Amino acid sequence: MTFDDAMAAHLVWKLRLKRMIDSGTSEGLDVAAVCKDDLCDFGKWIYGAGATHKDSAIYDEVVRKHAEFHACAAEVVKRVEQGNQAGARAGLEGPFETASRQLISAVFALRNEVEKSALQ
Repeated sequence: MTFDDAMAAHLVWKLRLKRMIDSGTSEGLDVAAVCKDDLCDFGKWIYGAGATHKDSAIYDEVVRKHAEFHACAAEVVKRVEQGNQAGARAGLEGPFETASRQLISAVFALRNEVEKSALQ
């Protein structure tokens, strides 16, 4: 997994959540699974091979932002399951969007730090 792969995979979540809201169905997603930050490919990487970067000051921020991202995604799924499409849409456009941008920013920062240290 590359940093770019991780960012792309998490950008797809917004499209999937929007589709869920529009259809009114959770598309088989389980809130309990969505809220876990170690089940997606990036989560497996960050806690596995990516942990080689844990000495980076940014690594902990990436882990935190990734967990927040999944918590916000789970909240959107929960609202869809409850039939609260307006609440789900508000969650998508508010907290989820913020968490997504912050995660992408943190991943960029970690990638840049890793690339910079590799050049030294």
